[in-house]
Amino acid sequence: MLSSRYFLFTLTLSVLLELKATDTDEEINKNDISKIEWTDMDHALNGEIVKPIFVFIHKSWCQACTNLKSSLDQSLKFKELSELFHMINYQDDEEPKDKIYTPDGNYIPRIFFLNSSGGLHYDIYNENGNSKYKYFYSNANQVVRSMEKAIETFYTNEENNDEITDYENLEDDYESGLDEDLSLSDDDESAFLHEDL
Repeated sequence: MLSSRYFLFTLTLSVLLELKATDTDEEINKNDISKIEWTDMDHALNGEIVKPIFVFIHKSWCQACTNLKSSLDQSLKFKELSELFHMINYQDDEEPKDKIYTPDGNYIPRIFFLNSSGGLHYDIYNENGNSKYKYFYSNANQVVRSMEKAIETFYTNEENNDEITDYENLEDDYESGLDEDLSLSDDDESAFLHEDL
């Protein structure tokens, strides 16, 4: 009697530990780009801090996705620029079903840039990539170029409406609140709001 209880206890414990390890492995796989503060769309749209939105769609089984994540993890510039965005990471079944995220196909990985209201900017894409798959990125340098374009698009100086080009000091100004003239431009007509669809 004691041995059957011990066996059931051991079996149950083994199953629970295996389930916990699987959950942990999936979480590590999703967040294997270190020093990035990932959030969700609800927080990005409704949080206190107003920033443009970076959306990364990928699959855990995809080798191109794994290669891109590895390249991003090694890029200091990517990590610095990421602080200027709400970073959203959709993996596997978390991928949004909204058609706005498949403008030229359902390939992976895909990266999109949205304004602070959730309006997707189709004009920010991998300009050095394949024109048939505009939102596909294969390395961090391509992503950084698009992030810089997004910063030029979304961050403006309210006094004279000029683009901010001093990226080196932008992060410090944004975090410390010293530059009160810094704001986001959400009135761009090329943005498509979720409510409009």
